[in-house]
Amino acid sequence: MNLARAIAIPLFPFEKYIIAHAIFCVIGFLGFLPLGALLARYTRTYTPSWFTAHWICQLALAGPTIIIGVSLGIHAVNLAESGPVNDVHKKWGITIFVLYLVQLAIGLTIHYVKPRAWASGRGRRPVQNYFHAVFGLLIIAFAMFQVRTGFRSEWPAQTGRGSVGNGANDFWYFWIIFISVLYFAGLGFLFRQFRQEREARRAAAMRDSPEMKPMSSPGGTSVPPMA
Repeated sequence: MNLARAIAIPLFPFEKYIIAHAIFCVIGFLGFLPLGALLARYTRTYTPSWFTAHWICQLALAGPTIIIGVSLGIHAVNLAESGPVNDVHKKWGITIFVLYLVQLAIGLTIHYVKPRAWASGRGRRPVQNYFHAVFGLLIIAFAMFQVRTGFRSEWPAQTGRGSVGNGANDFWYFWIIFISVLYFAGLGFLFRQFRQEREARRAAAMRDSPEMKPMSSPGGTSVPPMA
């Protein structure tokens, strides 16, 4: 269909829901989730408040936004009567949404159920912490692909209005490159993070050493160790 003609045709109700679905999902998956990842990457070595900012972005902000976006998409499919989950965009959409919920559960488990050695500062970072970070990046990468299938193939297929203009595609490329460059630049803070973790383990080991433990005098009072 000619683009000018397609624009002139008023939007059907299900098309309005598709647009709303796209807006909410883009803000949730490509806005709040990358922001939460960047806050964790850049601020965790400078302030203990990094985790508060991280979970606010990933759960308090992204959660409702993504749920609303997915719900709008399901409602649009029902209004359009376009059938079951029968194309790449719908299948990926459900998969990514489930992965996001799994990632939330993993994050909460890691935060509230810590290995004793790691919680006391004596052990190394557990494997599940690294998995949580990598898994989160994969979800964001999947979401990037998913957004592109939405405006490149799903919108034309469901509406017959033709593909979205090149502006959306250009912005998509810019945003993907921008977020990727920011995150990979933030990996430079890993050296500072690993150094802080080594220092914490060293400090915990010194606290546990016999030389640093107070000795009891015959009268029952504690005697500090010799300098």
